[in-house]
Order: sequence, then structure tokens, then C-alpha cells
Amino acid sequence: MDIIKASGEKEKFNKEKLHNSLKRAGAEPGLAQKISQEVARSVHPGADTGKIFNQTFRSLQKASPILAAKYNLKRAIMELGPTGFPFEKYIAEILKEYGYNVRVGQQVQGHCVSHEVDIIARKENKHFMIECKYHNSRGNRSDVKVAMYTYARFLDVKKFFHQAWLITNTKCTSQAVRYARCVGLKIISWRYPKNESLEYLIEKKGLYPITILPSLNRYARERLAESKIMLARDLLKYSVNDLARLTGLRSNAVKNLQKEAKELCGC
Repeated sequence: MDIIKASGEKEKFNKEKLHNSLKRAGAEPGLAQKISQEVARSVHPGADTGKIFNQTFRSLQKASPILAAKYNLKRAIMELGPTGFPFEKYIAEILKEYGYNVRVGQQVQGHCVSHEVDIIARKENKHFMIECKYHNSRGNRSDVKVAMYTYARFLDVKKFFHQAWLITNTKCTSQAVRYARCVGLKIISWRYPKNESLEYLIEKKGLYPITILPSLNRYARERLAESKIMLARDLLKYSVNDLARLTGLRSNAVKNLQKEAKELCGC
């Protein structure tokens, strides 16, 4: 049957795809099978993928709040923006963990005009100009115009860089991917490319944002943001008392957040 994606497009409901997404979040095969069957029975023609996601998330949350949190990674990244963490700072933290030296928000004088580059990354004597495209709602994709804009800026500053990258928290259109392949622009997006997509890079090293934690309320989120704590695992760098003093949160709240961060990261 056809269901409606966030972009308004239709696609066939695929129970196997749902099952695989649950396994990616860490659900055991039996649990993934149970939930995907429950959800599949309730899906009707024209159902909204957002509602299907919410139903799946609630079912998974009953079984394991931590698995549900991992399943909710995409939305957690979208919630970073309102906390005061620009997307490019989160990406910079991820790149650091993969051995890159990074600088955020740098002005670079091009051949024609000056450009503010979201991230300048360096590794093994190669320099990369990185454009970060953040979307705060499902269904928004980075299209070919975004890819062309990124590459056009790169052409003006290419004497300083070896390659341009476009990193986004949602998907790119097929035309954007096709154009990027043609001109040598590297794309890192949701589910693309295989073994180097954004969620793959995050999950491989447990680089989850604090917004993924189940017990995180708005007040705690704001206090952690003010304390410049962006990654869930960074909560584990502090003792309970030190983190409570730093953030102004109560000790019990800190303990819960640290417990969740430990389970989430497998630390």
C-alpha cells in the first residue's frame, strides 16, 4: 500500500525496511520483528510516515527507552538548533573524533569575494572546505542548487583547499548526488554514502547529541547548552557533584542523565 512521506511523496510501505531500522537502533531480531508486525497491522493506505514513526517509537520506548532514543537520532539532531548549538559545531566535534583538525566559522578571501566557511578541516596535509546544511523538519532535502552553491564557493577559494564537502542532517536529492559525483563534491548526509553517512559516523563512535537523552527536559537542555556540553558522552567526564555545580541541575537529574549516557554509549 502507498503511504505519504514528510515531503508529500508517496512510497510503498515496506515492513522489512521498518524491521531493519529497528535493528539498526540495536533492537534484537525478535523485538524488531514483534514491533514491525504490530505497526504493519495498523498501517492503512495514505498513512503518514511521521505517525508511523511515532507509533514505532512509542512501542520501542516501552521495551527500552535507550533503544528508542537511538531510533530517534534524526529528530535529536534537529533539536540541537533550538538549544543554541549550531549544526556546524556538532559536525566539527564529530570530525575531531575522526582525526581532523577543525576550525569553525572562518573567513577566507577568495579570488573574487570573501567567504565565511562553516568548517575548515585538515587531515594528512589536506584541507577541506565544508558547507553544513541544517534542516529543522522532516522531508526537507538538500537539492542540486545547494550542491551547486557549495561547489561554486569552492571554485573561488580552491587554491586553499583540496576538496569541498557538503554535510547535511537530512537526505540529498538524487540530482544533488549526481551533480556532486560529477564535479567531485563530497556529500555526507542521512543514509548516504554507505559506511560514511552521518548516522553511521555518529553511531560508530557513540557521538550522540545530548538532545537524544530520554530524561532530558527543556530546562536541563538549556543548562547543558550554557555549559557547552554537546555530546551525551561528555557528561561522563564529570563527577555528579562537579556536573551539578557546573550546570545548576539537581544531583538526581544529573545521575539520571549520566546513567542514560552510559547506557547509550556503552561506556
